Amino acid sequence: MIEFDIYGDDFNPQIITDQLNIQPHTSWRKGDSVEGKPIVRKKSCWSFSTGYQESLDINDQLSEIIERFQGESEKLIELKKAHNLEILVSIVINIEENQKPAMNFNKEAISFIHQIGAEVDIDLYIYS
Repeated sequence: MIEFDIYGDDFNPQIITDQLNIQPHTSWRKGDSVEGKPIVRKKSCWSFSTGYQESLDINDQLSEIIERFQGESEKLIELKKAHNLEILVSIVINIEENQKPAMNFNKEAISFIHQIGAEVDIDLYIYS
């Protein structure tokens, strides 16, 4: 799964939806309660996700994200500047049956991530 998160101190996530004309999978505002927990959100966030998919190459999901957002690069950069936002590409890998995925970034992914000034986070969960 790859999540494409746009986050910042306090902004209305609807602004991102309206500018990009893309519906997030989830969003929240700073101060919102975290469902099922006695804590509140410390930042606002707009999040798009590929959802979990069976794959042995992270570039399969990265390509989906790039195809979806590459045409919006200028808008993303403008939104970041106007609202003091950050972009995080979170890669979540579930390893089952000792199957190890390819974890390299192709040139297209590196270029896109650099162009929009995003950070990358990789989480590995090993189940067997």
